[in-house]
Amino acid sequence: MLRLLALLLATPPPPAATPPGTDSTLLRVLAITDFHGALAPRTWPWSNGRAVGGVAALKPWLDSLARECGCTSVRLDAGDEMQGTPISNFAYGRPVIAAFNALGLDAAAVGNDEFDWTVDTLRARMREARYRFVTANVSDTAGRIPDWVLPWTLIHRGGVTVAVIGLTTRSTPTSTRPQHVAGLAFEDLAKAVRRVLPAARDAADFVIVLAHEGASCDATACRGEILDLARALDSASVDLIVAGHTHRLVNTVVHGIPVVEAGSSGRAIAVVDFVRAGSLGRQVRVRLETPWADAVTPDRDLADAVARAQRAVDSLTGRTVGALRTTLRRVGDEHALGRLLADAYRNIGRADVGLVNNGGIRADLPAGSVTYGALFEVTPFQNRLIVVTLTGLALREVLEHALADGTPHAHISGLQVWYDPRKPKGRRVTRVRLSSGRALDPRRRYTLAVPDFVADGGAGFAMLTSLPRTDAGVVDIDAAIAYLSVLPQPVSAPSDDRFHRQGR
Repeated sequence: MLRLLALLLATPPPPAATPPGTDSTLLRVLAITDFHGALAPRTWPWSNGRAVGGVAALKPWLDSLARECGCTSVRLDAGDEMQGTPISNFAYGRPVIAAFNALGLDAAAVGNDEFDWTVDTLRARMREARYRFVTANVSDTAGRIPDWVLPWTLIHRGGVTVAVIGLTTRSTPTSTRPQHVAGLAFEDLAKAVRRVLPAARDAADFVIVLAHEGASCDATACRGEILDLARALDSASVDLIVAGHTHRLVNTVVHGIPVVEAGSSGRAIAVVDFVRAGSLGRQVRVRLETPWADAVTPDRDLADAVARAQRAVDSLTGRTVGALRTTLRRVGDEHALGRLLADAYRNIGRADVGLVNNGGIRADLPAGSVTYGALFEVTPFQNRLIVVTLTGLALREVLEHALADGTPHAHISGLQVWYDPRKPKGRRVTRVRLSSGRALDPRRRYTLAVPDFVADGGAGFAMLTSLPRTDAGVVDIDAAIAYLSVLPQPVSAPSDDRFHRQGR
């Protein structure tokens, strides 16, 4: 009898049944995306001088959010982890992988920028990660799945099984160096999900699509490829889509599927709760948290690791390379920062025209002293400056591509361009004038200075790949520094519009 009593006392009681009418959280998903090497906290134009994010703050935020619900939780990232800051880039992303291991990440999507240092480097980072990178829509061009590709994974925790299906944006061949993904194919998102969904659904209590593809929302609606994916899927089979790539804050429901995107650079955490809501049945509750760095005690080990990484690059990143009269922000179809870079490429490349794709301009620049580190975050890709020789007719094709979406997705120097977005794609440019005042001659040859990413067909500029070219002997950031150094200080960035919209 005493032995039986001791056994009963040593056995924990079964969990109490949830009383009717009360809520019980079945699973909490914590998600970030597009971290881009933002290991240190930073301020934003909207943060009123308060620092946000940084891995030393993200860890206590994530830990607190996981404890808060007293439930099973998983931690996900929707891709583009490493590319973007000196302390990450100079070590090819190793500090980010180490930090994400410490954050307790469970799975990550493969983003387009994961390919920026070649597949071999990506595979090395994958081996160092204690979490799984997943993508279901990457194969070789023969349709075979490479041995490093994991389409989906299972997370077993707290008696709950979660299937995570990964996706990579189909724009990857034009949003990373094309040669780095040569031989790879990026399949239709919905087709890829449908292929693995039956097995994932059978194996799991919850199915989450973790996609490096995203959306954007305004006051009236949301739009984007990830929403098209949701419309193509069965809401009874997919419980949640965690999105990325567009750097936006998204919290919406499409075709019955919650879609959430947590901005970029650790400035938001998506919190998604699957709740048994009493008699109402299962519900999904979503919120986006701002991880204020001053609202938590930073994790000491991560803070020390970031400080060590920063000290290792300070001798270079702390060097002053110029001064700005005003803050340069990436706002609107055209902005002064983009014009300044295009001017730098044209002048340092000694070309007739300069062009920079908007996707290559990655950060704002504050007023006052400009350090190498701050400029590096604007142009982190270390693209070489290339001078392409082309006819006026071919240059017009380049400009048409820059206006393919009806608004400029590049900045130019040495030209004034008039365009009508109401005209058909490929016929929107109505007039082009050179800085000399002369009209563009379709038969004459001109020189165009661009980053090698663009010259190699990146951002869709495939028309440049077969044209004669010379290497200007400088990378893009050094071209910008050289140009800044010859301008009167502090620099007043160009304010003149170069694309002129007609038919408003």
